[in-house]
Amino acid sequence: MVVYLLLLRNHYRITNCNRLIKPARNSWVKRCALLFIFFFSIVVSAQSVTVERKIEHIIVKKDASFVKHIQIILKPSDEAFRYPIFYDSELEEVSNLTVYSKKGKRFKRAEKPVIFTNDLDLDYIASKKVKSIVIPANTYSKISYTVGCKELMYFASLPFFSSNTIDTLVYQVTTPKTFHFVHDTIATNSLKYIAIDSVSLVESNKTNIKLVPKKIEPDPLALFGIYKNKGYPLMRTIVVPASYKGNEKGYMNDWYLQKIKTKRGLNSDAINKINGLTEGVDDDHRIVEILYNYVKNNFKYVAIEVGMGAFIPTHSNEVFKTKEGDCKDLSNFLSEALTHKGIDSDIALAATYDHISECNFPSLSAANHVVCLAYLNGVPIVLDPTDPIHTVRTPVQSIQDRSILIVNDQGGKWHKTRSFTSEQNLIDYEMKLAVHSTGTSIDGSFNTIYNGISGNFIKRALRHKTPRQATAIGKNHFKSVFNNPTILDLHVLDEPGAVTATGTLSISGKIFNDRDSQMVFLDFLPKLVETVDRDQLLEGTHLGSNFSKKLNLQIEMNKPFKGYEEVKYEFVKDDVSLHLSITNPAEKVVAISYEFICNSHAIEKINHEAVNDVLKSFKKVVNDPLILQQNN
Repeated sequence: MVVYLLLLRNHYRITNCNRLIKPARNSWVKRCALLFIFFFSIVVSAQSVTVERKIEHIIVKKDASFVKHIQIILKPSDEAFRYPIFYDSELEEVSNLTVYSKKGKRFKRAEKPVIFTNDLDLDYIASKKVKSIVIPANTYSKISYTVGCKELMYFASLPFFSSNTIDTLVYQVTTPKTFHFVHDTIATNSLKYIAIDSVSLVESNKTNIKLVPKKIEPDPLALFGIYKNKGYPLMRTIVVPASYKGNEKGYMNDWYLQKIKTKRGLNSDAINKINGLTEGVDDDHRIVEILYNYVKNNFKYVAIEVGMGAFIPTHSNEVFKTKEGDCKDLSNFLSEALTHKGIDSDIALAATYDHISECNFPSLSAANHVVCLAYLNGVPIVLDPTDPIHTVRTPVQSIQDRSILIVNDQGGKWHKTRSFTSEQNLIDYEMKLAVHSTGTSIDGSFNTIYNGISGNFIKRALRHKTPRQATAIGKNHFKSVFNNPTILDLHVLDEPGAVTATGTLSISGKIFNDRDSQMVFLDFLPKLVETVDRDQLLEGTHLGSNFSKKLNLQIEMNKPFKGYEEVKYEFVKDDVSLHLSITNPAEKVVAISYEFICNSHAIEKINHEAVNDVLKSFKKVVNDPLILQQNN
């Protein structure tokens, strides 16, 4: 519970594109906190429960609707608890809810089971409901119910994980011959057992899935179908008409295009505003910048919704009228505005870095975000109107180097978004320090440039801050970077294409003198990774971007010392490398330089060991003292 309340206290909100990246308003935080407490109380109350068997039989009907017949067998618990059933009241209808208690060897239907139905209707959450079934203590129980849904595309995934212990989970998917069931599994290597087989019958096809699901910690976000990128096993699914077999992408595109066509068009008020903003401007690139900045700076980001409202945008005229919306709403309006000015534009489904999977499979569960594309000289430019610091022709940080599905009249297109190279995201430190004559401190200046998008985390932190607040934030950051020195005269500037920082610092407790030598501890060197406050990084950690980092440091000592040969440290592993050297270019001068390259913007299974090995090696270097022999 503490984790989620801390999350809310830190002013993050859940966006409709399922991300935790936007500063939230206090009122929303309070409402969401109450919702999390409600969810958490239900989930925690069932933590001692073991599900012996859960069976879901999903039957696709010829009219493109589907039903789920669900049966759950619950082992006895020492305490009474509530078993929750969450559903979308706009799309799903729960019926035939029956509760049984085991008497001897048989289950007997409970005559008056205790069932509560609650609306979860907050300002930013629509149509979600929960039925809570009270299960008495020490009772072997069975629950069965049916969920009907008219929108076949809503059958988008089969989770292979649960916050409850489930001995056996069974899915059966039956589709008529007029439809084709396609699926794609992720992270199944974490499962103890899974078996999948298909059977072709006369009138239908049946897919049987049996597994032991992965037990996960309670996560209220999962109750919305929001699956964070924690390596959970999942089957992404889509059911398409038989005529689309082999062209599932095309079906996903056509379905979504049909839905959003009714949400497009601009009225006279919107057209007049767009024309007024771009009056006298003929350059397409400048028009894109003007309209993009207009939407980012004048439209308020709101809402998490469920049901089709989580995927289908509000009409562009309504978005213009209210000046608010989420990723799909703002991207759709921006696309319409660009199209009105004669600039080719589309919207695209995407998956942000913290989503459970890539958007490389045509399923609603594979996407949690919508962006806009503008075509300048035939080149697609990705625009994200929910990212207030993004600029045209730079990568969108949350979806860099990921696949998106462009929705268009040509059947849709997979597109790989770009990212800057590590060299383009160079973080460059220049430092000149001197040991005080007393030998008690090291003082001097530093100059830092964050190129590309490597400084985006600073831009976000400083957005809408007063100069005093910005200075305080900057000082705290560089105290962390330099291992807690005193920071003075700090100036941080957000400049086009870069963030620059200059300041002075005073470092104490790093110089130790004896009769014949001086020892200098180097743990004040700028740490390699600035966006994470950990010495060892966990899988799933997002670094913000791939980057390279260079340091050039000169320290003028207060005493002469004997010259020494260059000291070199080199660590190279996979896509991570560190080259560090220590020299004495002049009398009483120590020069230290390093170059660190990390060619990934996230810590994943393939680079987890390499990154941590380099970080561990660097820590050993800076923790060992540099011993300078006095020159007598």
